[in-house]
Amino acid sequence: MKNFFVFLILLVTSVSILLVVRYYKENRDVSKILDQERYNRMLAEEELQKGEYRIKKLEADLQTTQVRLSKLQENLDKERDSKAELKTKLDNLSESKESLEKNLHETLDKQAQLEEQAKAEAKKVAEIQAEMVAQAAADAAEKAQVVQAAAVPANKQ
Repeated sequence: MKNFFVFLILLVTSVSILLVVRYYKENRDVSKILDQERYNRMLAEEELQKGEYRIKKLEADLQTTQVRLSKLQENLDKERDSKAELKTKLDNLSESKESLEKNLHETLDKQAQLEEQAKAEAKKVAEIQAEMVAQAAADAAEKAQVVQAAAVPANKQ
């Protein structure tokens, strides 16, 4: 019986050692898995922090871009307003130019008409002067004939 108890003790001890060794291996494997999970969690937290930093940086860039965009929009609106104003001025100037060109053509036409009238008047004056000169010459010739006619009878006497 003693042998039986020794055998039993040896068997229990062997089983206990086997269980302890198995528990140790499982504990070591679980510890490795836990360490790996902790490491993965640390990496994930670092990536999360990097992602949050990137998000904050992108948000700041977005705000900067929005400010720039609003400034560009303001400049574009100003340019559109100034372009519209310049277009209005150009239209007004074009209308003024057309009006001035029309007035110039009318004035030139009137000037041409007045020049033609002046030429016609000068021609009439020249004709009247020629007629007057001819009339004066005729009168002078007639007077000369009268004077000659009057002088001839006085010479004969």
